[in-house]
Amino acid sequence: MTTKHSLLLVDGNPYVSGILVQSLKASFNVTVANTGQEAVRLLMQGNRFDCVLTELQLPQLSGLELTRFIRTSRLLKHIPIVVLSNASDSDTRINCLEQGVDSYIAKPFNPLEVKAKLTALLRRAPSPVEETQHAFVPARPQLESKPLWQPKSRILSMILKRYTVLQRM
Repeated sequence: MTTKHSLLLVDGNPYVSGILVQSLKASFNVTVANTGQEAVRLLMQGNRFDCVLTELQLPQLSGLELTRFIRTSRLLKHIPIVVLSNASDSDTRINCLEQGVDSYIAKPFNPLEVKAKLTALLRRAPSPVEETQHAFVPARPQLESKPLWQPKSRILSMILKRYTVLQRM
């Protein structure tokens, strides 16, 4: 049995949140935040989310400000972010993508399209386990700073001496 991905849904409209929760709960563990500040609080408390689905116009903290917070955090920057918004102009979509959003879905939306988009993003996203393995690789201490050309063995020493003798001829 596969485990469900965890999704942070950030939308101040309870009607939209309800539709998304109903359509996504079979595939995702959905946590709903009504404001951007509530989403930040959930993330800061150490809750792990595989993806964030957010509205742009949120009370207190916008979806783009939430995106900037996630992208500047060393621990959270790997999380895919999808924006759902009423803004359908090209400039808004481009701005979102430039700010670090992975995908943009215009409202009104098809809940099945949202599910398909989230599934596709998570299929390509690195898992948090892979991220932590790369993030915490200990540095190899340098014991001594020796020149690279210094012979390491007797054979190598003989080869290098012969090379210098041949060069002089």
